[in-house]
Amino acid sequence: MRLALGTVQFGLDYGISNHGGKVCDSELEAILALARQLGIDTLDTAQAYGDAELRLGTRQTADFTLVSKLAPGIQATHVAAQVERNLQQLRRSKLDGLLLHRSQDATPAIFEQLSALQQQDKVGKVGASVYSPEELEQLLAQDFPLQLVQLPANLLDQRFLRSGWLDRLQALGCEIHVRSLFLQGLLLMQPAQRPSYFHAFNPQLTRLDSWRPHLSPLSKALSLITALPQVSRFVVGVCHAHELAAIVATYRELEPCDEYELANLASNELPLINPSLWRCS
Repeated sequence: MRLALGTVQFGLDYGISNHGGKVCDSELEAILALARQLGIDTLDTAQAYGDAELRLGTRQTADFTLVSKLAPGIQATHVAAQVERNLQQLRRSKLDGLLLHRSQDATPAIFEQLSALQQQDKVGKVGASVYSPEELEQLLAQDFPLQLVQLPANLLDQRFLRSGWLDRLQALGCEIHVRSLFLQGLLLMQPAQRPSYFHAFNPQLTRLDSWRPHLSPLSKALSLITALPQVSRFVVGVCHAHELAAIVATYRELEPCDEYELANLASNELPLINPSLWRCS
């Protein structure tokens, strides 16, 4: 199973298509139980995800691989203390993966702290969550130990695929996780449901709507997985167990597609593919 469960909705009201708010306790229990039943073995979380880690720590998650992220803007002197807090909240003795939430926080001093935590067996793989190919270039220039990288990729945002970075990371022996497969839920919305902000991008979105019209938006979005063999895990977030069931059922019956077919859907418009630039009321 190459799907991983994202947990941001466990701690925050997150996602452009999320109208239900933060996941309630009963639904959280149901989602975790179903993920386990369906063979999902990885949880993706972060200190910045509200109380997601605290809530995970009150549930049985020892059988999941767990990847967390340091708080954005963290200083090297605070890394060890934050990891101790992570472990206490999650009720774990070790994080399987630990990422910088922002590559801009990378410094030699932080590298040293992460290395020390690995030597103490409190952290497994270390790396960074990145937003652009340029960030990866900068990290490699600093000799940052990239053992695990999380990056955005979806039908519209194919920057890491088109730039050759997936092959390059794989050659470096780096594990790759992809987030934003649904672009915060935008790719799952029907045209009439999209906020007016996206009207400016109708040509790109109409091209996507017309592609493989026999498929549902969910099937289309997940089909990217078949073209990215370099990626170990694709992080998906849900607010309800039935959403996770639908994602996994669709995942198991994907129609293959290749990168040449996908190239026609790619967009370079950052105001479309970067949610931090969205201006939606």
